[in-house]
Amino acid sequence: MEDPIIKVSIHMITYNHEKYIRQAIDGVLMQKANFPIELIISDDCSTDGTRTIINQYAMKYSEVIKPIYRTKNIGPTANFVDTLYHCTGKYIAICEGDDYWIDKFKLQKQVDFMDKNFKFSLCFHNALIKHEGISGKDSLFCEERIKEISEIEDVIEKWYIPSASMLLRNESISLLPKWINDIYNCDYALHLLLALNGKIKFINEVMAVYRKNSGALSGGIGKNHLYVNYQIIKLLKYFNEFTTYIYFDKINQRIVNIEKENKYLIIRMKYPIYKYLHKKIWISKIKSIYSKILL
Repeated sequence: MEDPIIKVSIHMITYNHEKYIRQAIDGVLMQKANFPIELIISDDCSTDGTRTIINQYAMKYSEVIKPIYRTKNIGPTANFVDTLYHCTGKYIAICEGDDYWIDKFKLQKQVDFMDKNFKFSLCFHNALIKHEGISGKDSLFCEERIKEISEIEDVIEKWYIPSASMLLRNESISLLPKWINDIYNCDYALHLLLALNGKIKFINEVMAVYRKNSGALSGGIGKNHLYVNYQIIKLLKYFNEFTTYIYFDKINQRIVNIEKENKYLIIRMKYPIYKYLHKKIWISKIKSIYSKILL
């Protein structure tokens, strides 16, 4: 009897996620779907108990879980890209080892949409941002009004797609540019590349948890935030050349905006009181505008 054709490959990379990896795997295993799935989970030579936990699950659910155990640490970018090439499904869903899914019908809902809408290369949904080990209130990832259907100009303008919410067509990324191996923001790179191949659908449901923690660059502020911003600029420059500068104006404006934010971040790091003064100035301006309206 032949193995069933895999409909969805779940792409999960992990490194030292001993505290979180069970929840990430359980979120996959709880999925209720009328199609076969596989979990490609790649451990980047963790130094904690992550690999032991993965092995326990892999032995119990060998028909679903296909682990990759790196013999040396290759870094998040190389791990992300190489794991993509191990995904055999028609669709690829992303869930990093410190995030997790909370809706057991998540994959079914997304696949049902993609099967009926061939002009879409990616669909995503909302997620809850959970802060662990750092200050911050839990909030929705997509708090602002997000378009139900996005196109390339929208993706260039802003990063707004939680990685743990992505379901994409495998065929849309069959030929990845070499420069993807030279960047940090692989998920954002995929957003841009997928937007070149089709439309993007937003499902306004909270079906995943996106963790921000002290061990992740995405959860950091100050120098970490600056690093991520510089990496986005680097990616946008690569993408600008890749698209033969068709979107030059849009990309250039985004870079200008990021550079302005970086200047503000540098001042905040150098003069912490500036954050307080900056807030006071804006409060004063709002009060002044409000008082004029009342007159």
